[in-house]
Amino acid sequence: MKDRFLNQLTSYLTDGQSHTIRIFGHGASGKSRLAQDLLAMLDPKLVNLIETDAYIIDGQLRQQVRPALFPDQKVTASLPVTHELASLKRDIQALQKGMDVLTIDCLPWAPQKVLPGTKPLLIVEGMSAAFLDKSLFDLSIACYTDSETELARRLERDVAHRGRVVAFVTNTHQARRQQYETYLEPLLQEADFVINQSKNQFAIEKWSRKITKETER
Repeated sequence: MKDRFLNQLTSYLTDGQSHTIRIFGHGASGKSRLAQDLLAMLDPKLVNLIETDAYIIDGQLRQQVRPALFPDQKVTASLPVTHELASLKRDIQALQKGMDVLTIDCLPWAPQKVLPGTKPLLIVEGMSAAFLDKSLFDLSIACYTDSETELARRLERDVAHRGRVVAFVTNTHQARRQQYETYLEPLLQEADFVINQSKNQFAIEKWSRKITKETER
């Protein structure tokens, strides 16, 4: 199903028009991998990628506030207040208008670089994109997993590649999940596509009529 979806999406994006799409979801929901798989199918001369981790406010600053419904927890990236949304919107609109954009340095994951405004395709990937107005995008793709899959992926990714310790990832998981389910999960239904990637499956639970399924042709 994933290959069929990517083929259909690639066909939609390569119609000679300009397109901006967003891929969002909670942490470890598979959105980054989906974005990379899509990029691999597109001509790099035609497409820019904005990875929105750089627009998340530093964790030390987030220590100063608490979510209203969970006053014993620090805010996570599932709340819009933790994102530099005005800056992200400005950069998206600049690219859409043909202007070059210098990305925010987010080492070691996304080093700073210039995105040329001449490219007609733009993929915006990350949690920040969930909180922007849907009208900025031609298509919105939302990814999610169950709690167990998210934790397993966080343990594998954050410990191996982000220097986290197992106890920290495990102890903060419940708070992250609670805030995701309260603040971010309701936004998934605004997306044109909703993809469940629990237990490493790829189940499309909502398919937009903007892209016709092959079986309907």
